[in-house]
Amino acid sequence: MSHLPFFSRAPAAGRLLRLACGLAALALAGCGTVGGVASVLASSTANAFSAPPGPAYLDWKGLLVVADADANQNSPVALDIVFVRDMATLERLGGLSAARWFATRTEQLSTDPDGLTVRSVELVPRQVLRLPEKELGSPRVAGVLLFADYMTPGEHRARLPKLPDGTLVRLGARTFTLSAHAL
Repeated sequence: MSHLPFFSRAPAAGRLLRLACGLAALALAGCGTVGGVASVLASSTANAFSAPPGPAYLDWKGLLVVADADANQNSPVALDIVFVRDMATLERLGGLSAARWFATRTEQLSTDPDGLTVRSVELVPRQVLRLPEKELGSPRVAGVLLFADYMTPGEHRARLPKLPDGTLVRLGARTFTLSAHAL
């Protein structure tokens, strides 16, 4: 057995570790941004060995929010953009109506301060607000929820779809709509 190379005699786990280290060294050697590569490697390794896939970095250009002339029956609309870091919380919050979200927002944030990031804005009718990725960021999340505080009854919430070019949020008289929009 001494005629076999060292790596073929090592247990499978040791070979896997050596292979991962070797690939990491090769990747780092050809890249000027060590931190970026380290993040990608750590994320890929974690995703390969975890059960459901974890949160991923947002790949988007941002949001364009347009309030129609009769938005919220000609009244301001409060809008919360909620970045959620884990799937269980995303599922739980995804079942809340906007009215329930706004009533319990402080409690939700104090219960899970590291799991949620909220960006709140308020628009008046005929207002247009561009929220680029640079301003909102590209955090690592399981998903993004949008809650709109309308005067009319309804859910008034949506999970933002993965639209890398950007999303148009149109605030109408009684509810809002989402669509793809290049920013």
